[in-house]
Amino acid sequence: MSAPSPAIAERCQQARQAMAAGSLAAAKAQVESLLAEHPDDLRSHLVRNELLLALGEHAEALANGQKLLERWPRNPWLLANLVSVHMAGHDTAAAISLYREQVESSELPEADKTRIARRIAAANRRNREAGEILERRLAVAADDPALLREVASSCLAMGRLEEAAEFFARSHELSPLPGWAAALRLDAHLQCRRLAGAMPVADATGIAILADALRRFPGDPLFVRSFNRMAIPLGPWREIYRLIRMNETSGRSSNGLMEFELAKACFQAGDPAAARRLLDGLEAQSRWGTASRPLATLLGGIPDGFWQRARLQDDPAAEVQVVRTPGASMTLVVFATLTGNFMMLPLAGLDAVLAELPANVIYLRDTMFGSGLSGLRSLGPGIGATLDHLRRLIDELGAAETVTVGASVSGLSAMRYGARLGASRAVTFGGFTTVDPEFEGTPVGLQRTMRRAQQQRVNVADRFEDAATELARAPDMRVDMHVGGQFETDLQQADRLSEISQLHVHRETGVDHHYVALTMISRGRFCAAVAGQMRDQERLP
Repeated sequence: MSAPSPAIAERCQQARQAMAAGSLAAAKAQVESLLAEHPDDLRSHLVRNELLLALGEHAEALANGQKLLERWPRNPWLLANLVSVHMAGHDTAAAISLYREQVESSELPEADKTRIARRIAAANRRNREAGEILERRLAVAADDPALLREVASSCLAMGRLEEAAEFFARSHELSPLPGWAAALRLDAHLQCRRLAGAMPVADATGIAILADALRRFPGDPLFVRSFNRMAIPLGPWREIYRLIRMNETSGRSSNGLMEFELAKACFQAGDPAAARRLLDGLEAQSRWGTASRPLATLLGGIPDGFWQRARLQDDPAAEVQVVRTPGASMTLVVFATLTGNFMMLPLAGLDAVLAELPANVIYLRDTMFGSGLSGLRSLGPGIGATLDHLRRLIDELGAAETVTVGASVSGLSAMRYGARLGASRAVTFGGFTTVDPEFEGTPVGLQRTMRRAQQQRVNVADRFEDAATELARAPDMRVDMHVGGQFETDLQQADRLSEISQLHVHRETGVDHHYVALTMISRGRFCAAVAGQMRDQERLP
């Protein structure tokens, strides 16, 4: 006697397993057999619809589902299946409408309703209606950590930062967040601090969130990247750095991002040898090998002892730090770049370079991530308070000449502040001349960062004008722009101001990247540029 046939449910599950394994032909044979034997069984028809989606036959799956509704109207499992069909066809509006109007009030188990709501919202983070569907599930699953973190993620995507931070915290209390959610929680917390103008941005809570993530996900390079970008006070910075180095062997990555971020942390910590070893291990033609090339070349060409010349003991959370040089003939006002360094070079490393000049140095770091374009919050609201503080500091230092220095976005700050401070020169390296969204040379990510900074931190009456207008008010200030001779993005930025007579563009030959400052340091040309000893003006064609 032959063995009895497996139950329908078991056979449906076998077909799903075949689909999951990529054995679509086997799954098709199983589904066809099921339907031939049980043509009136809805479960078999639902599995067929799943198979059609797996085969990419979305239109047929939709037509089949609608036909099945005629036989099984308002069946909750069929309605849920149709939501999946709409989602597979990228018809978000239809999926949301069907869920809201029929699935939400159906007899489908609450856990399945929550699962479907999470799926809809996960694919539509910035859709208000999808977010509302998700939040309504909290009424029946308030202690579901997975739901809470999905609601938090939706809130974050829609700019509801405080709610996002609260939901992430509640989810984490119930169950430790997975890596992706921990990263978003940290982002939400820091953004809330920035919006509130709170100092320091990286407070004890933010530092604790980062430290917890580094302990639980030692192999995730994104948290080391967050560490490199956060303005953490020196004491806690050292503690977290020790934690990162202890976990270093767990964090090696296949694509090189971890080594790249670890190298930057090591250099900031004053260990150029460790940074060099990490970068030397990267594949030269890989993404991160290419990105790190300017820094690797710099570290490979300068003896480690050179960096000990630094006079500055950099506090990564300090917005203003001053190095006084007896008998200085000039005062340099140096604007750090967006991530708090100078084109990947730690400020202490830059100080080692500048030590050969007879100059006082005022190092400025905007911990709100605006490169000073909206003022430094620790000095007061808006740019007026920052300008007043700098004028007093420059007068106190007493040097005959004031020179502003910037790179990348902070090059724009060097020009604008220089014009208002009465500087004799502004010197920029790969400097931007605008961060306006409409200018094609402005990276998209930078547009978002700067737009947020401008919207949240600048009063209408207390803002810089565009670079051309600011420079027109200081016609005696010379502007030296040093750019990679083969790097089109920076050349485009420089070309915007090519008609301004006080602007002098210097193309550094053989440089096809943004980090022209690092190359010029490697070539021994950086200090000459800062000191104004490179007068070979080159007008862009």
